[in-house]
Amino acid sequence: MKSDMADIVRISELTEDEFDIFQASLHTLLAKTFIIRGIQKEAELYDFTIRNMPLYDAWFSCMEARLVKDEALGVIAFRGGGDTRLRLGREETCALLVFRLLYEEKRTELFLSAFPTVTVLDFVHRYNAMVHEELKKTRLKEILRRLQAYKLIEVPSDPTDMDGIILLYPSLAISVDRDSINELLAVMSSKGRVDAEEEGEA
Repeated sequence: MKSDMADIVRISELTEDEFDIFQASLHTLLAKTFIIRGIQKEAELYDFTIRNMPLYDAWFSCMEARLVKDEALGVIAFRGGGDTRLRLGREETCALLVFRLLYEEKRTELFLSAFPTVTVLDFVHRYNAMVHEELKKTRLKEILRRLQAYKLIEVPSDPTDMDGIILLYPSLAISVDRDSINELLAVMSSKGRVDAEEEGEA
């Protein structure tokens, strides 16, 4: 803990410009969870945070939180306690899983943008096939906007335009790891069997 406090003291040694970047990076992490290297306006925040990780580790340890970084993906993520964790509804959780699977499939392909992309129609078709439910347009818009607010995806155009593009951020890979994918798939598969049995009984 003393070494952590020694790193905290380093805040006073930052130049005014460095302190502004430090402050901006903290705000981004606490408000949006992620700093993503590939987002142009966050490149400076990402580089500064990576270079000064001991300072961030010390600062976040004071609130019993931590940062997770994946330099291969180019993502830094805030990890707080249980009361700071994102809570999603069933449809949003299913959408997150679908986007995570799409990201895994698309990440090795070449795209004009810095991130893998899918169309809204691609997502809707995959969602309907996995969940066995039709996603209504109003709910689709709500889900896409919420996941965008948490910097998991970006929807540059109208989220109900089926030809519109969705950017898949690498934060998806940190948010849902492979173990979580398997668990969620098992839950969804189990639900599918229960629904089928209930339909058979009816």
